[in-house]
Amino acid sequence: MSHKDYLRSWVSYKRSMRLSAILYAFLVFLSFTVAEDYYKLLGVDRTADQRDIRRAFKKIAVTEHPDKKLDDPDAHAKFVKLTTAYEVLKDPDLRKKYDLYGEEGLDDSKRHSKYHSYTYYQNNFGIYDDDLQIVTLNRNDYFESVYDSEKIWFINFYSPMCSHCHHLAPDWRKVAKDLEGVIRVGAVNCEDDYHLCSQVGIQSYPTLLLYPQHSQQGIRYRDEKTYEPIMRFVLDRLEANVEDISKSLWNDILSGKYLLEKPTVIFVCGENRYCFTEDERLRASATFDEMVDFKLFICRDDDCGKTLSDSTGVVYFPPTQNEENTPILFDEVLEVADLVKKILEQLPEPRDITDEEFNDILGDLEIHSEDGWLLCFYIGHATDFDVLLKQLPSMLRDVNLAKINCGRYSTLCKNYNINHYPTWGVLKPGGAFEKSHGKSTLNDIANFAKNSLKAQNVWALSADKIHSIMNKEDDEAWFLDWYAPWCPPCMQFLPEVRKASMKFKPSIVHFGTIDCTTHSDICRQYNIRSYPTAMLVNGSSTTQFSSQKTARNVIEFINDAINPTVLHLTSGNFRKLEKKRSKHLWVVDYFAPWCGPCQQLAPEWSAVAKALKPLSNVKIASVNCETERQICQEQNIRSYPTIRLYPIGSDGLNSVSVYNGERDSTSLLRWIVQFLPVRVQDLTDSNIDKSVLKSDDIVIVDYYAPWCGHCVTLEPHYAMAAQMLEGKVRFARLNCEKYRQKCGQAGVQAYPTLKLYSTIQHRLSLRNGQIIQSTKAESIRDELTTFLPKELLREHDEL
Repeated sequence: MSHKDYLRSWVSYKRSMRLSAILYAFLVFLSFTVAEDYYKLLGVDRTADQRDIRRAFKKIAVTEHPDKKLDDPDAHAKFVKLTTAYEVLKDPDLRKKYDLYGEEGLDDSKRHSKYHSYTYYQNNFGIYDDDLQIVTLNRNDYFESVYDSEKIWFINFYSPMCSHCHHLAPDWRKVAKDLEGVIRVGAVNCEDDYHLCSQVGIQSYPTLLLYPQHSQQGIRYRDEKTYEPIMRFVLDRLEANVEDISKSLWNDILSGKYLLEKPTVIFVCGENRYCFTEDERLRASATFDEMVDFKLFICRDDDCGKTLSDSTGVVYFPPTQNEENTPILFDEVLEVADLVKKILEQLPEPRDITDEEFNDILGDLEIHSEDGWLLCFYIGHATDFDVLLKQLPSMLRDVNLAKINCGRYSTLCKNYNINHYPTWGVLKPGGAFEKSHGKSTLNDIANFAKNSLKAQNVWALSADKIHSIMNKEDDEAWFLDWYAPWCPPCMQFLPEVRKASMKFKPSIVHFGTIDCTTHSDICRQYNIRSYPTAMLVNGSSTTQFSSQKTARNVIEFINDAINPTVLHLTSGNFRKLEKKRSKHLWVVDYFAPWCGPCQQLAPEWSAVAKALKPLSNVKIASVNCETERQICQEQNIRSYPTIRLYPIGSDGLNSVSVYNGERDSTSLLRWIVQFLPVRVQDLTDSNIDKSVLKSDDIVIVDYYAPWCGHCVTLEPHYAMAAQMLEGKVRFARLNCEKYRQKCGQAGVQAYPTLKLYSTIQHRLSLRNGQIIQSTKAESIRDELTTFLPKELLREHDEL
């Protein structure tokens, strides 16, 4: 090869290598910039809850962290992507945007997350996230799970950054393992749920609280935080009982003379027999609560009966069905967990019902207020969750349990939209049906059943019923919740809907839930674009629920829809405002339902309307600019929410004031009352004696301080009461921060203080005024009228 050929080939080689490097770099860049499914990156399903997401990321973080992948040049880019996925999916609002719009729906600031050092992921995540025996609780399920529970709860409130918490962890895991089934052992990560821990009153870590059965008050554990004293603390508080029996009763049981109403376990103790320790017997008894009777018989070998072998320490008797009790011997059982398993194997199988039995049960529930049913829908052999069904009665009293084979009764399961197995559903008194979208764990199933059965007015709707409601064929009012089971905000809203439903009788409003994964065509037909979407369908009208998704807001929304305090203006009635007379005052909220600040304002706006309702000349209204675009364009509305006031003294839309303050009800009311005709008199140290002590008027004085929060809240109600008692009582106020001496003379020791000066003796000095306790406009009016002369009241009645 010539020198030129050699140079030419060398240049070509270098060029190809350079192109290859550029191509490789581009492919690496592309692999991390092309949108990847966040769920697949973390290895979780779209239905995963926040605990599943946290658990999955923790496992990835401690293996894929760049600190552990020093030989991988792409480790940093990969881990940034994983961290971004985690930061998005753990945040309910970001997750909702991602589910609806993908990465393009996220803010740029959220798309490139920073990550912590390796030790952060190793030590600062939830200590008990991976423990199956320990239930990790958060603010969404803590109170529903723990308060008034059929089982004792023992909760560990901790911080991952607390060394004492990590030191306790091995003992806490051992406690949870040894007490599995006996009590419920939980943990709360106070770094994640600071507000929950603050609400419960946690001030140091770790704090251990034990909640007895049916209790809302935790007992604080204050002893040494090690296994033995913790176990003693719990065992001493178990209400389980193991009854000692005599030799004669033992013989009567063996012979069948003594009838056993329930399954019975008898510990047979003798010199060479192992019948467990006293604490272990207590644990076994507490596991089955009232499902199984536990007894203790201490015998000599010749007293134990011929049916027992020398190694038998535990005997199981089924309920007596004939003249003889047939014992089942548990030989060589040495651990409580094995004993529990043996007993569960002997308990009767959960009842399998047919489609005809299902319809009979449903018919009875529609007519009679009987106990509800928890149903397990399955295909194939049900052994895997038979044990679960056998354990549920200890947590769910007064609830019937059964299972339905969907392979055999497919039509029934299809009619109730059962599309995966096992599925847990509840039949409620009254006939409503609701299915669970949570996990198939003992705690989750029990919580679902209890909460669903309390909310007897919540129905999972069929396709026919949805069409009937939406097409106005149904005369009843329905609050509808359109949701998707994979949507975290939806799963958080469902319990709120149940809570709200318990405040209304079915004759007022029904509550319906619509699963848009099952009824996808129907949801598209009715233009449901995001989840959860909620609305009230009442006869011919449909009103969107746009407030924050809480039970309190749902209750206020429905009450306001049934008895509206806010007047909803449309193109059909906007002329009421256009023809406003000068003696009226109107305040209007121009809003858009998709606007976040508008949603936050909605409950405050309702509160404003309720407060001002006694003033007949004040109208509180709203305009939905999404549906009434022409009105908002004509009024030159450019942002949402826009709050405009049309004052007394002007007709129609001739005069307008625009609100620019804080959007809470108190601030709004303080602004509105400034435009009312009757003004509260501001007193000073130079005019108070003349205006109060030497006046013939009946006077009430508000002694206040500008920095006092209660004074600020009272101010608009005080002004409204002044309008109600115009001409009867003169309303005045004195700033005690500015005129401390006069407030001292009046004997004011707290703010606000209301004093009424109505009779001669009350006018001798400022101290002699009659204290008024009320703080709301109507109650102030009502309390004051008890002190007014009869002639004023008669005049008031005539008016």
